[in-house]
Amino acid sequence: MNPRVRIACLAADAARWGTTRLLHRGGGNAPGAVALKIAPGIIGSLGDALERSVVVTGTNGKTTTTGLAADALGARGERVACNRAGNNMESGIASALVETRAERPRVGCFECDELYTVRVLPRLRPRALVLLNLFRDQLDRYGEIDHTQDVIAEALRRAPETAIAYNADDPLCASIAARVDNPGVPFGIDEPTGLEADRISDSRFCAKCNAPLDYDYVHYGQLGKYRCPECGWERPELAFAAVNVTLACGGYEFDVEDRRGEKIVRHHVRTRYNGLYMVYNVMAALVACLLGGGSADGFQAVLDAYEPASGRGKTYALDGGYSVVSNLAKNPTGFNRMIQQVRANDGRYLALFLNDNDADGHDVSWIWDIDLERLRDLSDLRCVCVGGTRREDMAVRVKYAELGCPIELIEGVEDALRFVDAGEKLHVIANYTAFPPVVAELERLASSWKAPALQVTAEAVSWIEREETAHVALDRPLRIVHLYPDALNLYGDGGNIASLSKRCAWRGIPCRVDQVLMGQELDLSDADVVLLGGGADRDQLAVCHELQGQREKLATYVADGGVLLAICGGYQLLGHYYMMGEERVEGLHVLDIETTAGDTRLIGNVAIRSEVCPEPIVGFENHAGRTVLGAGEKPLGSALVRGTGNNGEDGGEGVLHDGVVGTYLHGPILPKNPGVTDWLIARALRRRGVDVELTPLADDIERLAHDVAMKIATH
Repeated sequence: MNPRVRIACLAADAARWGTTRLLHRGGGNAPGAVALKIAPGIIGSLGDALERSVVVTGTNGKTTTTGLAADALGARGERVACNRAGNNMESGIASALVETRAERPRVGCFECDELYTVRVLPRLRPRALVLLNLFRDQLDRYGEIDHTQDVIAEALRRAPETAIAYNADDPLCASIAARVDNPGVPFGIDEPTGLEADRISDSRFCAKCNAPLDYDYVHYGQLGKYRCPECGWERPELAFAAVNVTLACGGYEFDVEDRRGEKIVRHHVRTRYNGLYMVYNVMAALVACLLGGGSADGFQAVLDAYEPASGRGKTYALDGGYSVVSNLAKNPTGFNRMIQQVRANDGRYLALFLNDNDADGHDVSWIWDIDLERLRDLSDLRCVCVGGTRREDMAVRVKYAELGCPIELIEGVEDALRFVDAGEKLHVIANYTAFPPVVAELERLASSWKAPALQVTAEAVSWIEREETAHVALDRPLRIVHLYPDALNLYGDGGNIASLSKRCAWRGIPCRVDQVLMGQELDLSDADVVLLGGGADRDQLAVCHELQGQREKLATYVADGGVLLAICGGYQLLGHYYMMGEERVEGLHVLDIETTAGDTRLIGNVAIRSEVCPEPIVGFENHAGRTVLGAGEKPLGSALVRGTGNNGEDGGEGVLHDGVVGTYLHGPILPKNPGVTDWLIARALRRRGVDVELTPLADDIERLAHDVAMKIATH
């Protein structure tokens, strides 16, 4: 060990002592941050002392998979260096190496944040990088998934001897493996599981030619067995395959087939967890163990003894027969897996905690891609409590799911327990920074809480003043057309559709929603409201090509006063052109706008004043494009936050062109801006010759969410 590294280690030891003893904090990242300041190459220096190592990355499941793999690698008594607490940035991995150096570990097993793989892999040079999955997550930090893919691919190029063991059921992971020359070890579930596909996936487009993929079956999200009908790209042959997947009492049983040799080696696995995501995590941990030089012999014993880190998936027994299950979910796919858990347990009480701190991502649009509507299947859902810094947004989401039970705003778990009957179970789902306080509170309640003698009985609450509903006579329902939700679904546009359709239904205005998917004919002849959302660059480009041949239909609809809401990428598409990197993409020339590329992204909460509604419109922007309106166009509104809007300079945001609203605002825009929704509905009715004053609705919870967003944007 060279002198600089030795000094860095001693400084890190001092930082850990001060952080844990004086500040009473975890000390997971601080020691490594100090060490890296003194010796930037310390990961490589200490990593060289390891005989072998593996790194685990991906959006969901990193901490669980890493912990299981580390236990399996150490099952025969070998010391393992591991960042078990989930401190997965460069500093957390450095901390783990510094802290365990005295034990002289022979093996390393590290969780790594996706964006830090490019800094860690070239220095650590692990035997394998285990890539679990890629889902949208913290778009204001990570950017679109394309960027995450580029980073991981570059990390592998800089560590050419590192094998990539990847979830081949995820085309986003398989496309990375196809781009690099590293040895590939694909794994996946090699049979249909019969589960419902998620409403939203993060990409089902071919990595080679961008055509829509065909699926034999889908497990969830974009995970399944796929093939491109255009160029033939398909899920690779699996080196490790889960087969005979069966949901048994309390968990899954399945076989993992090691197909790398001439003879298939089969390992039988039993889990205590009934989420299909755990089949992937457990299989990935076994693969990591084998690639890291471990043995499968003791894997089942390790799995039987394993306890999820930091209270994840733990059941807390409380006084009075109460119990609380704590679950972490930080993106739509993760939340949907937890919703499946609640359904499997036929839950009656649910508490959802939503924060928007830096580590969570400040954009909460993603909650509209959670399939909360599936909770309608529960036989007796009695109450949904919502907490966290953005609890009002979550309350609006729950309201529009129409679950038929009360919605309660709460401060914490103990507050939620007031609405739970004695002896019942409360299911808690919290996102990233909301989860640790939930666990800390549950640890306290488990040791000191006394069940109250009398609970608050939650009574059914209607957020809709149905007695004020007046039916509007129409010769045919309002036709709401959602364009390409299979491709443009990045910013919770399902919430915009829900806002339009529910606010019509609550007023007795007949309406129907039609989806136009990729490859389908576009018919706007009787459309009343059209929604064109935003998507990742690759998906947006596919939609652009799709619409080029049908441009006149959209142009005619707009010229005829048609009502259209275009969000972000959809807004850019309506103009003359937009930039995708350095490539100029021809737009649809429907509006006189042009979008160039900026050097930085405009990211943050925004508020604008607009003639569309009396109250300010609030939302969240995240775009690199700089849009300039032509002389004949006018903005949707004027930005109340300096440096935001179309281009950050002229003070305008969006465009208002007859019945067209184009905007960079998501959140999504309509649920917490009901005035905008009602403007669109009223405009569509007038175009049909029906000039009525819309019945006021009970928008208390929407106004609360609006006011929170307004405060964040303007302070």
